[in-house]
Amino acid sequence: MTAPTTADVTLEKTVVIEGFTHPVVRLAVRSTAEDALVTRLVDRLPADRPLAVTSSETGLVGGRLEATVALAPGGTAAFYYGLGGDADRDALDGDTLPAPEVAHVGAFAGTDLDPALRWRGPDDDWLALALVDPADADIVSDPSAIEGLVVDGFHAERDTTAAPALGVVATGDHADAVYRTILRAHAHGLDVYLTADDTDSETVRLAARLGAIVVAPPDPTDEIPEHARERALAAAARAAGHPGIIHQPPSCPRIDYARTLDAFAANGWEVRAVPEASARAAGGPDVLVAIPAYRAEATIGTVVREARRYADQVLVVVDGSGDDTAERAREAGAAVVEHARNRGYGGALKTIFREAARRGAVHTVTLDADGQHDPADVPSLVAAQRDGHADVVIGNRFMAGATTDMPFVRTIGLGMVNLLTNLSMGRFLPDDWVRDTQSGYRAYTVEAVRTLADARDIGDGMWASTDILYALDRERYTFAEVPTTIRYDLEGTSTEGALEHGLGLFRNLGGILEHTHPMVLVGLPGAMCVLLGSFLGALDVQRFITTGTVSIGLTVAVSAFTVFGVLLLFTAVLIHTINTHPSLRERE
Repeated sequence: MTAPTTADVTLEKTVVIEGFTHPVVRLAVRSTAEDALVTRLVDRLPADRPLAVTSSETGLVGGRLEATVALAPGGTAAFYYGLGGDADRDALDGDTLPAPEVAHVGAFAGTDLDPALRWRGPDDDWLALALVDPADADIVSDPSAIEGLVVDGFHAERDTTAAPALGVVATGDHADAVYRTILRAHAHGLDVYLTADDTDSETVRLAARLGAIVVAPPDPTDEIPEHARERALAAAARAAGHPGIIHQPPSCPRIDYARTLDAFAANGWEVRAVPEASARAAGGPDVLVAIPAYRAEATIGTVVREARRYADQVLVVVDGSGDDTAERAREAGAAVVEHARNRGYGGALKTIFREAARRGAVHTVTLDADGQHDPADVPSLVAAQRDGHADVVIGNRFMAGATTDMPFVRTIGLGMVNLLTNLSMGRFLPDDWVRDTQSGYRAYTVEAVRTLADARDIGDGMWASTDILYALDRERYTFAEVPTTIRYDLEGTSTEGALEHGLGLFRNLGGILEHTHPMVLVGLPGAMCVLLGSFLGALDVQRFITTGTVSIGLTVAVSAFTVFGVLLLFTAVLIHTINTHPSLRERE
């Protein structure tokens, strides 16, 4: 079969005015190919007239209409739509309107295809348009009844552009997995779009022979390479008319297509593939999503149902809520552990770690019960843990690729907290920093979970996230971060006031710094006071030499800063000695 091209498709655009409430545009597409094909059309709308839908003008002005249809050999399809506006009706004709374009032509795949139609605005926002069967809408007697677009006497057949594409980044390390992915994707009716740094490699050439569509790698930019490749794949899939794309994790694990397509149906244009369950630790689940919950009856059901798409088990620890949170979580399919009394956020996390260690989960992902965290990011955290071999993967709100719209004041506050937290862990170089120390969206390995289950220095308050990082950093566990989505436009997402939470967090950080790095918390300010006292003393001496007078105020300031600085330095040395001397150090 010869591959069809744009030359096999002809377009005709006409305007019918007489007898119609609105001017009606007829767009006819005809195939001249010997084989069935699928084509994607683009028809740009005039900038001064809205699209007329169901007898009213909707405000859909300008932009373009995009239609994906299948045509039998020699077949024709016709689309009709109305144009509103107060401009001169007689000034419209097929020559004055923008000409339609054929954006893509491909071979037909042999399954049913309903025409896909949408309006895309000048700002690239889009809206799906309804189809009306000609038998249900008499466009001759009442053209205002046209709802969006009408297909005239058209029956089409589905091709793979009606399904999401699968995006794959090929590497030589996973060549066999790439080939397996292509064959399995085609068996499930999905086109595969593939890119690689070297598109002339043996892996890519064989992938193309297996039916993958090769996409040129993006030009180098400041963007993270993985994100740039995924953007290139998504752009190619969009241009071909696919309703979305599923990104395969870099190591190409076997995909659970049922859960992946379910996740795509729920979340839209772009999702990451859900891998099949891999080897489990001691018979436990591969991915356990664990949720600390307190008075979350309004949101917990939705969060659990979404999380179940990406997890083998969902565990909810209800922290003495006294409402219907536990019942709603069970109804949604979660395993529930209840605290008889409220133990705080940290107390709920400690129960989670003990339960996850007991269940032997390979990956334990914690997220919030209030709906701020998007469960669709769970596969990203787990994939980063598998591929990067990090013990803890943190959902970062500040990385490139994150879509979090954080309030400015919170951004400043978290920046200070991140700085102090990294100092408390002895991470003084920015390259070693954990960039989002307070994110509760994290994935832990089974070894990290077991360590945390036995840890004795994790507090019960909202600042437990810092205690957890410190406990893991002390044991030399490794950290990685991936971009994530966290919503701040939801009501009632915090059970503790911002000021109360901030003060508690800073007190906790101060205690950690005092215990771990007293020379930073106490010694550094002491040294700065001594230096300032020395500088003021030099000014006082210079003043005496020059004028023969002594400033009492300056002399008092010199004495105060110097004495205070020396006391701070002495205190820092004393605390450091207590923390490190074998005979004085607390037994762990």
